[in-house]
Amino acid sequence: MRFKIYAKNLVLTPALRIYAEEKIVRPVELRMKKAAESDLPILEIEISRTTEHHRKGKVYHAEVNLRIGSKLLRAVADDQDPRTAIDLLKDEIEGELVHFKGKRQALKRRGARRIKKEMHLARSVRRYRKGRIRNEGN
Repeated sequence: MRFKIYAKNLVLTPALRIYAEEKIVRPVELRMKKAAESDLPILEIEISRTTEHHRKGKVYHAEVNLRIGSKLLRAVADDQDPRTAIDLLKDEIEGELVHFKGKRQALKRRGARRIKKEMHLARSVRRYRKGRIRNEGN
């Protein structure tokens, strides 16, 4: 997985960079272990200050864009401290990933159920059930 961390209106210190990698990149990599090589995920993390002159309130903005093939998963968080914004962002992107993977699995199961339903044999062909012979012609 490729990832890119950048800052806007903020100096990205090595400590903040490492914190973002530990809190966001590592959990996303663990959840995306089985990503296909053709669908190489691209993770972009942006940490910024909303304005230069504000000192109080939700000044820091954190954003994650995760591209998996043609799909885009996005999470946004605002807070008073960049580290807490990153923590909020972690929870939000993990929720998005769980939803995405669950939806993908549900579609596979739905297709498998449809195939199984179509493969059932006609009643006249079925003879045995749980080890005993059934009379279906009556």
